[in-house]
Amino acid sequence: MARVGFNPKIGTIKTDANTTIDRGFIAHYNIPAASASAESDTAVMALTAMGAEATSVTTGFTDPIVPRNVKVDGSAANITGNVKVYGTNFAGEAIDETIALDGTTAKPGNLAFKSITKVDLPARTNAPAKQKATVEVTQGAQAAGSTVFTFLSEQTGDAFDVTVSFLVGDDTPTEAAVKLAAGLNANATFTAKWLAAAATVNVTIESKAYAAQDATINLTVKTAGDSAITLGVIAVDTVSGVAEDKVSVGIGKKFGIPYMLSADELVVVKLFDNAADTGTVTPDADEIEKNVIALNGTPDGLKPIDLYIVV
Repeated sequence: MARVGFNPKIGTIKTDANTTIDRGFIAHYNIPAASASAESDTAVMALTAMGAEATSVTTGFTDPIVPRNVKVDGSAANITGNVKVYGTNFAGEAIDETIALDGTTAKPGNLAFKSITKVDLPARTNAPAKQKATVEVTQGAQAAGSTVFTFLSEQTGDAFDVTVSFLVGDDTPTEAAVKLAAGLNANATFTAKWLAAAATVNVTIESKAYAAQDATINLTVKTAGDSAITLGVIAVDTVSGVAEDKVSVGIGKKFGIPYMLSADELVVVKLFDNAADTGTVTPDADEIEKNVIALNGTPDGLKPIDLYIVV
C-alpha cells in the first residue's frame, strides 16, 4: 500500500491511487451542561400584553446562552396572529423569523438565534375588561351598630371579613350602600384587587386589573348585629371580566450548529450526556441559522452536548 502523504501548503493528502484530495477535519463542538438549559416558554420574554393594534417590543429580552430556536406562546386559547422575532445568528448577522400563534400551545421556530433584538406582536384577539359585580342592599340600618361582611374572590384568595359601622342616620338602603362601599374601600386586602362604589341601593365591586371572569365573587352578611343590614344575591357578571391577551417568547429544543452543512451526515457523532443520541440534524449550506440539531434527549442544564462534525 502506498504511503499517504500530506502537503501542508495546499492542504491535500495523497491517496493509494497516487492522486491528491482535500484533507478533512473533525471539528468538536461542545455545549457545556450549564449552557444546555431546559426548554422554556418565557426564557426570552415574559408574558407581555398585546394592544388593540400591532405593537413592537424592543427591550427586556434575555438571550439564549448558546444559539437556539425560539418559541411563542399565548395566554388565551383563542389567540391568533403572527409573532415576528428579530435578532442575530451564530455569526452575528441579522435574522428574523415569523411564527404563528396557536392559543396556549407553544409554537417553536426553526432558526437558531444568538440574540433577540425586537419582537413584533399582532393585535390582540380579545378586548380586555374589568369585571363588575353588583349586590343590592335590601334593608337599611335600623339602629347604630356594626355589621361583619364576608368577601370572597379568586383574586384575593381566601374569604376574609370586613367590619362596617353604621350610625343611626344610616337608615335607608341608599345610605347603607354608601357606608358599605366606604367600608370595603377602607380594607387593604379588598382594595389591593377591587374597588367598591355605591349607586342608589346597590354596591358595585369592580376589579382593578384585567382578569378572567370570576364566578366565585361573593359578598355576604356574616353578623348583622343591630344594624339589621341584609344583602341580595350578588350578580357577578354586570361586566364580565376578560384578561389581557399576552404573548411570551421562550427557547426550544433545537441547538444551533456553527457550520453551514451540505448534509446532515457530516455530523458523524452526536452525544448527549456523553452517550449516543439519535437527534435530528437539519443542514443548510447557505444560511447558518438553519443548521440546528434537535436532540432526542431532554436538555435540563445538567447534561453536556458534544457534536463531532466533518468540516
